[in-house]
Parts: sequence; structure tokens; C-alpha cells
Amino acid sequence: MLDLSDIPLVDNHCHPVVLDQRMDLVRFRSYFTEATDPSFAQRHVAESAYYLWLVRQATAFYGCPASEEALIAARNALESDALLARLFQAAHFAALIIDTGFPEGPHIYSPERMGELGHCRAAKLFRLEPLMQRLVMAYSDFDEMMAHYEQEVSTIRERGYCGFKSIVAYRTGLNILEWTKDEAVASFAQARAEGLRQGMLRINHKPLLDYLLHVAFHYASQQRLPVQFHTGYGDSDANLLLGNPLHLRNIMERDDYRGMAIVLLHESYPYAQLGAYLAAIYPHVYFDLSYCIPFVDKLEMLAFTRQALGVAPASKLVYSSDGIHLPEMHWAAALRGRSILAQVLQEMIDAEELDYEQARHMARLILHDNAWQLYGLDN
Repeated sequence: MLDLSDIPLVDNHCHPVVLDQRMDLVRFRSYFTEATDPSFAQRHVAESAYYLWLVRQATAFYGCPASEEALIAARNALESDALLARLFQAAHFAALIIDTGFPEGPHIYSPERMGELGHCRAAKLFRLEPLMQRLVMAYSDFDEMMAHYEQEVSTIRERGYCGFKSIVAYRTGLNILEWTKDEAVASFAQARAEGLRQGMLRINHKPLLDYLLHVAFHYASQQRLPVQFHTGYGDSDANLLLGNPLHLRNIMERDDYRGMAIVLLHESYPYAQLGAYLAAIYPHVYFDLSYCIPFVDKLEMLAFTRQALGVAPASKLVYSSDGIHLPEMHWAAALRGRSILAQVLQEMIDAEELDYEQARHMARLILHDNAWQLYGLDN
């Protein structure tokens, strides 16, 4: 079997972890499901294949008995900094590309601190929808709101971010359309009125959201910044039909947007072949292989990895964890990602599709080089 443990990882998409890592069992379990109903953490997570695997791996790592209770006790015995440092350094990261849009607040580690503890680079992604929500609530005049929005999205690189992230798939879907200014203004008025009435805004007003995204795409292309899109599997409030990456084809076809790389997150699960196909035909589209979230078992991970490598060039694939809240997620994805990629590449060697050096080269591209270049980490 190929051994890829020596290749340092660039985690193309992950999130901050919480500062207080002391957990009870139900809270710990709750982070390993996209379901929001509390019965999942109480009854169902512990019966899922991914979680059962995670508990065995983590208890072996901590050197304690292979039970949930022993795992919680072992990790609670460590200070949060020590816990994060131990896991991140064992994962052998070269860089973390961190979506700073969620979670937010004083209760999370900063990207800089995560990088320090992991002995690696930490680069930041700028999530678009929270900015939209903040500005719609702050300004009653559409043109004034737009002026502030353009000022922010046009200066992302100089403010220290390496790319954008959009969760439009969670809101109105990936079929991003073009709307007139008048349609966007009317949608803005509706969104603002709802936000003021409810005391907060969840922007799911399609004409406004699509209009603002097109503005961001213009500036992303101008600054040559990648844009990550959540695709496929997600929280229960996402319409999976509208998370199909094929809906983004009209964005991919636009010549004026070719300056922005498009990164399809979460291997577009369960649309893995379709996402890999898009990466295979559009020069600025990249396909993300996420080895923690979605929480699927090894057989599913092997399947989507085979599909990706069977369709797309290795130069268009990037590794990630989507790790969030718990450092075990970032670590476990590193463990599983290297192992699964090694197994699939070994199968390709055995099938005489690749030789050893070609397989190692592909692994290096996927685990490190592609993302390092994509996010300009040499700069």
C-alpha cells in the first residue's frame, strides 16, 4: 500500500474550533450529525458507522479504552490548547484554509492561533452571506448599501483573505440567475422589512441574493480570487435538489468570470460524478474531496474518491476536512483522507492505470500542491 504520511496537507476548507473543549457525551456526539433534532445526538449518532470508526481511532490516539466515556474523559483531561496542538501536529498540516464566517464570536479560536498551535499556515476565507445580511440591516437605502458592499468585496485580498465562500445552496439554490436593479431593489426592501420585523435577517430573497453574488463574482474575477460553493450534502434546511453543482453551469460559462476559480465543496455528495465532470471540462473549476463532512463511511469515501480520480485530472482535485468545532474532525479527516487516497491510487497501480511515481505525484497534487497554488500561499 502507498504511504502518504510524509505529504503535508493543505486543508482546502475547514472552520474554527471552539475555545472550550470540555464536553459531555451528548454535546460531543451532536457535532457528528447534520440533523438538528436532539434525538440524533441522544440515540442515533452512536449507531452510525463514521462515528463508531472515529471513537475507535480517537481512543487509540489518546491511549485509553475504546469507549465513548473513556474518550470524553481523556480529552477533558487536556487543556484546549494542548488538545488542539496534539491533534493538529499529528495530522501534519502545511496550511489550513479557514472559513471565518461560521462559527463566529469570542468563543472560538482565531485562524492565527490555530496555525500557531498546528505549526502550519492559516489562511482566511471570506463568507459572503453574513456580509450581505449585515449591510441590508444597516442601510435603508439600496444604493448606499451597495456602495458599502462593493467597497468590502473589492478589497478582500488586501484585507488578508485568500478567497470567498458562498452558502447560497442553503438559501435559494445554486441556480444563480441575473436580475435587474429594480428587481433587486424590491427584493432588498422586502428583506430589510422582514429583518427589522424579526430582529435578524436570514437572506433567502433570491433576486437580491443573486444580484449581490454577481457583484462579488465580478470582483473575485478581477482580483483572481477563488470562490468556494457549498454543494450537495448539508444541513437539513438545504434543498439537496438545488445543491446539484450542474446548476452553476451558467456561472462557469461566463467569460468575464474566468478569473475566479470555482471550488465545489464536499465532493458535491451525492453528485460526485457530476462535480468531477465539471472540474474535467472547465479550466477554472476545482473539485473538493472532503473526508470528515459529510459523515459517510469508508466505503462511500472510497466510492467518491474513485469517481473523482476516474473523471477529473488530479490537478483539479483538492483535499479538505470541513472540520468544525472539534479538532478531532480536522485530525480524523487527515488520517482517513491519506488512507483512502492511498488505497484508491494503489488500486490504480494494480490495474496498471498508473505507475508508482505517477500515483505519488497525483497524491502530492491533491493533498498539497493544488490548494497551495490555488490560494496563493507562496505570496
